[in-house]
Amino acid sequence: MADPSILAECARLAAGGGEGALATVARRHGSLPMSATAKMLVTARGVRLGTVGGGCLEAEITERALEVAANRRPTISEHTLNSELAGDYGLTCGGTAVMFIEPLYVDERLAHVYNACLAALEKGEGAVLLTDAKWEPGPHKALFRGDHIVGNASPAMRDAALSFDRRSELPALSGDVLAEPLVGKPRLVVFGGGHVGAKVAEAAAFAGWRVTVVDDRAEFADPARHVTAESTVACDYHDLPAGLGIGPDTYVVVATRGHQHDAVVVEQLARIDTRYLGMLGSRRKVALTWKLLEEQGISRARLDQIHAPVGLSIGADTPEEIAISVVAELVATRRTGSRRRGGLGLREISPTK
Repeated sequence: MADPSILAECARLAAGGGEGALATVARRHGSLPMSATAKMLVTARGVRLGTVGGGCLEAEITERALEVAANRRPTISEHTLNSELAGDYGLTCGGTAVMFIEPLYVDERLAHVYNACLAALEKGEGAVLLTDAKWEPGPHKALFRGDHIVGNASPAMRDAALSFDRRSELPALSGDVLAEPLVGKPRLVVFGGGHVGAKVAEAAAFAGWRVTVVDDRAEFADPARHVTAESTVACDYHDLPAGLGIGPDTYVVVATRGHQHDAVVVEQLARIDTRYLGMLGSRRKVALTWKLLEEQGISRARLDQIHAPVGLSIGADTPEEIAISVVAELVATRRTGSRRRGGLGLREISPTK
């Protein structure tokens, strides 16, 4: 996921604000103190924005970035944190990071691409940012948004764009070309604004999701009750509005106040393609609900795709613990495609949810 603050600073520099270099984690092996999507911008004066883990590894990457800023030529470099060096810094990790480091300087084409990235993020549009390490005679960097291309794309970049998995949130390095998915925060719709639903919404917002809370009771869909949610909706569970915008990239958790309401909501959502669909409750409740839904025409194959009981199995009991269990499963689905199931199957969930 792109960091808007780094993209904005890149746009500013390219528009005339100065020079520097942008270091992006293209690939990593082992256990390293950095995110798989980490970026660090280094200005020609040595000012850094973002991080690729800190410590000795970051110092080495900073030095390399300053060289790239000076010669204005991209490079793909490998940086290793071995166990001996990690121990010197009090770390217990080690591994190798492949970094794609590209120069930043005043160039109208670069500024245009970075501004297009910011616009796509703001609109929530899916796109892929491609960069070729070969910049002769000028920058080869472009944003691919469907059939629309902003920037200067080499043939290798076009090939990489065609083969890139658009559902991935991780960068992919193919030869000299780096492909980066440009995705904003994932979206979660929580049905049920009671005790558990409210805590799921709060924990998910903290973990980086844009959250919408839906309830058929206006007082439980009150924005004042869900201050971390992006939006709240009060509606009849029997007739979910199309304006909820639930689609293939949406995560959904059903945690209404009663089994009958859960069944009504899941029956409608099971007919829609979603990134994740989970339902709160006991295994007994799930079995009874699935029997009802099969009678209403929902196939067993579709029901088997639903995360129910929702959440990872951590023995969660309180609304706060249940929320952690549920959001952990959301993260596992998002990052690894995990199909692990069922944290709340050992007991019945209270109707006060």
